[in-house]
Amino acid sequence: MANNTVFFPGYSAGENAYKEIDKVCSPYGTKAVVISDEISINATKKYLDEATQDGIVKIDYILFPGEASFEAVEDLEQNEIVKNADMIFCLGGGKAIDTGKLLAHRMNKPYFTFPTIASTCACNSALGIYYYPNHEFRTFFRVDRPPVHIFISTKVIAEAPAAFLWAGIGDGMSKETEVRFSARGREHELTLEEQAGVALAACCTEPLLKYGVQAMEDCRNNRASKAIEEVALNIFINTGMVSNMVDSAKYNTSLAHAFFNASTTLPQIEARHKHGEVVSYGTLLLLTLDKQYDKLERFFDFYKGMELPTKLADLEIEVDELDPVLELAVQRYDLDVVPYEITPAMIKDAILELEEYNKKRA
Repeated sequence: MANNTVFFPGYSAGENAYKEIDKVCSPYGTKAVVISDEISINATKKYLDEATQDGIVKIDYILFPGEASFEAVEDLEQNEIVKNADMIFCLGGGKAIDTGKLLAHRMNKPYFTFPTIASTCACNSALGIYYYPNHEFRTFFRVDRPPVHIFISTKVIAEAPAAFLWAGIGDGMSKETEVRFSARGREHELTLEEQAGVALAACCTEPLLKYGVQAMEDCRNNRASKAIEEVALNIFINTGMVSNMVDSAKYNTSLAHAFFNASTTLPQIEARHKHGEVVSYGTLLLLTLDKQYDKLERFFDFYKGMELPTKLADLEIEVDELDPVLELAVQRYDLDVVPYEITPAMIKDAILELEEYNKKRA
């Protein structure tokens, strides 16, 4: 008999989310240490200090060393402030948060997350992405549980560069398409929590379509708003819970991420294009390959309004660069679980079909 445990983090969202720190965190102790980068600390310290100045929980700050690596975590474990802390506050974007969650996991301390940009679901997911100190990809690692609580300040999100929110929306557009594609025909294999995760994935698209354009306008004007809150909750909570509930290697990825991972071998992608940006194009590619033309039309129209990529030229990719990228894409674990075999030739045909679709819609 399977013995499965699923953890559901709590969350606070809104302009005054940090005012909940004492109520939520004080049962775990009085000493918290923030692990973050200098930019994120500078963007949030005034709000954190204001929220905790008269409270029980007191905060120390330690600079994130710059890469989410096992070596960085090992160094942080030796820090006296970390040793004496009752809890870890993981503040920032994906890499800083992944560093903090692994540190908390290794030291058996409760951790809380404070996302400063809405570009990934790292603040919710128990899964982390880790690199070598030279910034090369190393491995994925799943800690034993997601955070106790997520503090989502819409003020902080609104004051961050809009490009991060834009990339987060692009990445979020892949969740429903990839998860439901990967799980197709395998419903009898899914655990109860995976069934719930696949069902929740179907809720991950509509908030982005409804609020995405307005959220971007509000972010460009540094204006905390309902639209930013709805988009942030979708990226952090909805997509994050899907990641926590389904097998990441089987159902939480597919062609959109396989294309991104393989395309990082192209220097222009690595230098000038964001993860969520390329993944968003990969989602259109999957819809084209799978002949989901109704969704393709709807996504395409939304992408045009959002200025997300719809064709190779938007990513500075030439057709004659594709063959080694597509050969690598089908070797990725992202395509280990699919409802039918996907070959490089099939992907290339879908890319060329999508190019023609762009011409028809021009």
